[in-house]
Amino acid sequence: MKVMVIDDEPIVCKALRQLIPWEEYGFEWLGTAENGREALDMILKRMPDLILVDCKMPIMDGLQLLEEIRKRNLPVKSVILSGYNEFMYAQQAIKLGASDYLLKPPDLDHLLEVVRRVRKEWETENRIKRQLSEYAPVMRDRFLLGLIRGARISSADFAEKTEYLKLGLRNGPFVLALLQIEDSGKWNDGSYEDQQLMHFAVLNVAEETLADWPAKVLFQEESRRFVILANADGPEQAGSLRGRLQEVIRNVHNTLGFTATAGVSRLYGSLLHEGRQAYEDAKVAIQHKYYTGPGSVIDYADLRLEDVRKPPADPDGVDGEKLRIAMKVCNEGEVEEWLRRFAGFLEEHNVPHDETRILALQCMIHAAGAIRDIHPQLKPGELITAGQIEALFSASTLDELVETMQGYLFHLLSVTRELRKSGNNAIVEKTKAYIHEHYNRNLTLETIAKEVFVSPVYLSFLFKHVESVNLTDYIAHVRIEQAKRLLQTTTRKTYEIARMVGYQDEKYFSRLFKKKVGLTPTEYRSQWAGHASSPQA
Repeated sequence: MKVMVIDDEPIVCKALRQLIPWEEYGFEWLGTAENGREALDMILKRMPDLILVDCKMPIMDGLQLLEEIRKRNLPVKSVILSGYNEFMYAQQAIKLGASDYLLKPPDLDHLLEVVRRVRKEWETENRIKRQLSEYAPVMRDRFLLGLIRGARISSADFAEKTEYLKLGLRNGPFVLALLQIEDSGKWNDGSYEDQQLMHFAVLNVAEETLADWPAKVLFQEESRRFVILANADGPEQAGSLRGRLQEVIRNVHNTLGFTATAGVSRLYGSLLHEGRQAYEDAKVAIQHKYYTGPGSVIDYADLRLEDVRKPPADPDGVDGEKLRIAMKVCNEGEVEEWLRRFAGFLEEHNVPHDETRILALQCMIHAAGAIRDIHPQLKPGELITAGQIEALFSASTLDELVETMQGYLFHLLSVTRELRKSGNNAIVEKTKAYIHEHYNRNLTLETIAKEVFVSPVYLSFLFKHVESVNLTDYIAHVRIEQAKRLLQTTTRKTYEIARMVGYQDEKYFSRLFKKKVGLTPTEYRSQWAGHASSPQA
């Protein structure tokens, strides 16, 4: 503890220096001053921890010096030495922060007792300050987390804590944003120290990017998720935050190599009472990256959540039966088309991402069931494994989900192709190949059986057993698919297309087409033309 004596009587200063062994008691002697003005200059330069100051001095007395120290908020303790035994002086000195008031000449033992007591208080206060400094980040984050999680905080507490924690926030209109780092592998692969550095680096980049935003605070909520609370004076300023967050995302990527996504709440009026609602807004917004993909700013106000319709629980609501047929006939093109429609269905209904995975799993089980109908010797555990299910549920975007499903479905198709190359399956595959090549002819069970060198009765039984579909229905399926292709790619009339796919009776063809597709040929062509000319096509 550094000590200084201020007294206009040199004999007092000299006596205090010589009669008390300051260093033996843990003090560092800084010197003396003859008046308050001289002392103030020395205090500002040398920063003593304790001053022993005379009450009455020329130019600036002891009480005036204490007033200047208080105005400057200097961390200096003081003991008044005075030749005046007046209560008014003592009272004023204590008001100004003096630790004690001693009469001159002081009893040296008593003086030593007083300064040692003051030093002990000073050490205790410093220890508490260090502890508070160490725990300040924890206190800061707890306070901010409380705000966004609905803790009840009074206006007075809010003002006190924001001032103490030096938070640039006010209890007024605000916006909350969540900044999510997407590169979990790169983040999680590092050591604890590396993660702390990355945490600091992300916050630093965001702070620098938003440096000129007048009232804001940034903090880490989870391992890779950060919260930005920003006061905004109206919708226009709140809207401008979106552009600034896009800058943050770009700078994080350019500086640190991380991809980030931001979810932004609506503008709210009171941080004290609406922090939780804003937080929930931002969480909903950032979850929508499942559909938009990472690396963007998603504003809750842009989400048309009022239009959300609950999807049917039955996967047939996304044409599950069409997927089964595509799997049984081993048609990759139809599987790809089904996946495109499936993704469109999920996005149209804005299905929550957890539910999309469940629907996807149901459809994968349907597909596996279709393959097992054809190959009953396959066990369920061979058709869909725990690893494949885990990969499905690890998808973080809709594109990843569809890509995982496509890989699985194409794997099933490759399995069934290999199995169909041998035994009775070879007869069925040869039958299917003949149908695909000659669908425009007058195909009958007898003519096809003759081509594959088996009896019509056996072929009918075998085809139904392997494909789980009648031969007649399979021929109709192939012809209708070819008709759809011709309706999409040519301007030929319905009767011409009917004959091109093997039907001489146009009316029968039209009835069958509507039964299988749900639309007449003309309606189907119009719908396809409209879809192809739309901006999304």
